[in-house]
Amino acid sequence: MLNIPFNMKKVSVRQIVHGFSKLHESLKPGQSVDITSHGQPIGQYIKRPARRVKMPNFYKACRLGYGPKVGDELVKRLLAEDESVS
Repeated sequence: MLNIPFNMKKVSVRQIVHGFSKLHESLKPGQSVDITSHGQPIGQYIKRPARRVKMPNFYKACRLGYGPKVGDELVKRLLAEDESVS
């Protein structure tokens, strides 16, 4: 396809459209690239840092008693309520 050097500070709209994934992968968080159209700057792309997602502590929850048995009891109660409504 296109051999676009993404170590430069400026890229054209065409280069962005045809090679955005390569550009995105080559930039480090916080780095920016100026976008030009016909040699005139029209914008800037800045790679944002990845957000860290806080995952629940499943091990701690299991130690506190929130395990499969609690889930099984909840499902039994919900199914029992559903049958009584029908």
